[in-house]
Amino acid sequence: MRLRFISLFFLLFLCLYLFRLTQTPRYFIAEGKPVKIVGRVTNQPYFNDSYQIIKLGPVLILAQRFPGYFYGDKVEVFGKFQKEVINPFKSQYMSFFPTIRLLKEEESLISKTNFKKFLLKTRGQIEEKIKRLLPEPQSSLLLGVVLGVKTQMPEDFWQHLRKTGTLHLVVASGQNVVMVVGFLMNISVWFLKRRWAILVAVLGIVVYVLMVGAEAPAVRAGLMATMIFIGQLLGREVNPGKFLCLTAMVMLLICPLILFDIGFQLSFAATAGLLWLHPLLLTKLSALGKIPVLGEGLLVTLAAQLAALPILLVNFGQFSWLSPLVNALVLPLIPLLMVFGFIIAGLSFFSSFLAQLLSWFVWPFLSWFVKVVEFFGGLSWTNWEMGEISCWWAVLYYLILLIFLIKAGFKPNERIDHS
Repeated sequence: MRLRFISLFFLLFLCLYLFRLTQTPRYFIAEGKPVKIVGRVTNQPYFNDSYQIIKLGPVLILAQRFPGYFYGDKVEVFGKFQKEVINPFKSQYMSFFPTIRLLKEEESLISKTNFKKFLLKTRGQIEEKIKRLLPEPQSSLLLGVVLGVKTQMPEDFWQHLRKTGTLHLVVASGQNVVMVVGFLMNISVWFLKRRWAILVAVLGIVVYVLMVGAEAPAVRAGLMATMIFIGQLLGREVNPGKFLCLTAMVMLLICPLILFDIGFQLSFAATAGLLWLHPLLLTKLSALGKIPVLGEGLLVTLAAQLAALPILLVNFGQFSWLSPLVNALVLPLIPLLMVFGFIIAGLSFFSSFLAQLLSWFVWPFLSWFVKVVEFFGGLSWTNWEMGEISCWWAVLYYLILLIFLIKAGFKPNERIDHS
């Protein structure tokens, strides 16, 4: 009976999802000839070398670094566009260095109180302040760990992060959300009843997720944490595995195209690995977990990497087989860097002197992270190059992994994820 109910529920969800997917708006822009379009900047533009990248919905624009544009700006773009098919349901248009004109608008009450715009502006101010407090790549690393900012990271350091499989540590992820929630809960329970403390934590989740740009991993973690809190308020038993699946379903119904987002895929897979693979590895590889300092980090990373391996190979064609070791060497630093990073960001608005003192304290830890990543990233034999891999290989991999887990009698981990 239970299996029949689950099958029926999944079939209903699949029908709803396919319906939402077919209703996704389609856009058409003539290619190869000058076209004028008007739109709003839908994401905070970011800089890359001497140019900036601006997104207007399905349109991606490569423009000169100056003048700068901001989230919510209404602009007129005149230039040639080329179409890039991402998948059968989604296309993206690109324009390189077109003519852009900022359209002035009378500020309405809504535009003046645009909460997301205010948060993104605050994030921009934090970026500028931390850039002045620390050298590169330490400043970019701290911004990546705390706010998921990676757009101004030096290219060589970015490549080292990618080669060592540590790129996930500098994106706004579940671990960031968990630490924000933990901090707010620990503070709030001193002054409020638990019910109100939970509401404060949920509000903190919303603020943080919007500030980091509402990237898929942060949204997934924020939505999952919110559902768990709602379950606690209703007196329901918390089952992280069920909440993970429910979170993914809600996100897919709200935004069907997120299924094709690599960030969403990796976040979901890594979290599933921590919930279902990690407990199994603890029992099967208990000796590995007993290694001083590195043991727990190795098992956590190995669980996440095994779950995300097909996605990495299909999309990037390579895998760092030393990634678990590199992650184990730097993973223990992440909570420390996040806590002090938030404190530095807050202090920078009130006392530059205190913020500078604290940044000097954090600098050695950031430098250790940088040196480890640069050392292993500089080794030519650490990457496993596979070339182009078929998606069917990934399907087969997950089927085998699922059968293995069922036979092993897996049970979801009871803790919130770190990915």
